[in-house]
Amino acid sequence: MMNKHYLPLYLFGLLVLCLTITAVNAEIIDDDTPVPPVGALGGPDRVLDAAELEQWIRGRRVFDRDWQLSEGLGTPDLNADSCRSCHQKPVIGAGGGLDVNVTRFGFDNEGAGPFEDLPGGPVASKLRRPDTPGREDADPMADIFEQRQTPSILGLGLIDTISDAEVLSHEDPNDNNGDGCRGTAHMIDIAGVLEVGKFGWKAQVPKLSDFLRDASTGEVGLTLVDDGRGFGAMSDNDNVADPEFSPDDFADMLFYCAHLGYPQRAGNPDPQVAVGEEIFTAIGCAICHIPEMQGSEGPVPLYSDLLVHDIHPDDFRGVGEAGAPVGFFKTPPLWGISGTPPYLHDGRATTIEDAILMHEDEADLVMRAYFALTDSEREALMLFLFDL
Repeated sequence: MMNKHYLPLYLFGLLVLCLTITAVNAEIIDDDTPVPPVGALGGPDRVLDAAELEQWIRGRRVFDRDWQLSEGLGTPDLNADSCRSCHQKPVIGAGGGLDVNVTRFGFDNEGAGPFEDLPGGPVASKLRRPDTPGREDADPMADIFEQRQTPSILGLGLIDTISDAEVLSHEDPNDNNGDGCRGTAHMIDIAGVLEVGKFGWKAQVPKLSDFLRDASTGEVGLTLVDDGRGFGAMSDNDNVADPEFSPDDFADMLFYCAHLGYPQRAGNPDPQVAVGEEIFTAIGCAICHIPEMQGSEGPVPLYSDLLVHDIHPDDFRGVGEAGAPVGFFKTPPLWGISGTPPYLHDGRATTIEDAILMHEDEADLVMRAYFALTDSEREALMLFLFDL
């Protein structure tokens, strides 16, 4: 059970100091920071013209910016003082380790269910402004807490080009083909129109711009101009004029994130990599981790169907929401998986093999096939996964 107490000023200072130390150890971004070449980790997704390159560099600076309380940091809740604070491993724009996990909470009657949202939730912010005495990290009724791992942003611009129709074409909620998987799209109501969620651990966000707006408020506590889609706050109760995040700066950051290239294959020449890829398909991993989906600019090699699935045991306790109940999570893309440990939505799997072994429920048939593999076949499968 998480202790719930007011975060005093000195503790707030210590936590900010920890963020500062993390930033010092991370990649430093300034006007002289080289732009990685196309195809390199953290580089652009294509060759940019002069104007585009300038905007990409401006957007990277915004992503790296350390916000201050005087600029609107916190609403009053926040998890970090910059986007880079969490998205920095192994490069800026990628994911983060367990040290930057956030906590979601709710009430599930000690596991008897059903799951219920509580006031102030579902996120218990890691850092709260010290000028808000009496605020609680989580409602006292909370009896379930679930960690969330920082996802990588690399390649999300390509995922943004995948149409709703493409995602919906892979749904099989009734398992009509008998493969054990019952993937469904998480449909989000946007101003009265249903859109397919593609971002977030529960596919709760439809577009990349929505994802960035939601994180700007939820993680850093910034207000934005209203775009009519319902993501991000337009006002808060601090003394900084709204919007705190200027439209021009946000547009630059969106351009940067939209044009961060996806992690390229390692290119291991070992012939066992191809054998591992065949095994990956043969045992059923590719049912959910589809090697590629069609985007408006061509194939997107993400190894995901962007659908939500239940791979957890029946007694799994976690946070649920409409369209993605307790235990249901989006199939995470596997591109770049070797450089993004730990794994799963909460980071409890420290290795790729750990993550595989934690697949249950919809993955039962796949897991039976996995356990039937010989040691050499498993080694080939791992070689393939580490090549992604």
